[in-house]
Amino acid sequence: AIGLTRRGGTIVFNGLPPGEFPASIFDVVLKGLTIRGSIVGTRQDLAEALEFYATGKIRPTVASEPLENINDIFDRMKKGQIDGRIVLDLNA
Repeated sequence: AIGLTRRGGTIVFNGLPPGEFPASIFDVVLKGLTIRGSIVGTRQDLAEALEFYATGKIRPTVASEPLENINDIFDRMKKGQIDGRIVLDLNA
């Protein structure tokens, strides 16, 4: 995220994703970045997030898998091996 953020930009974490966020203090300071966290967002946060998506400024990580893979998906979730979201396809 740091490499993609413009000078003076802000990185916002919404929710509590698994894992850590290793950040280079050197890069954060030199680029003048702000890093913020929010467990829940406001209506304004939601509106801005949807606008970012609609204008192509962000691309969420979403994978589709058949329902028959549900046990494997849960195993991967427990191990913290899933990035983004998985949509279960009931018709696959």
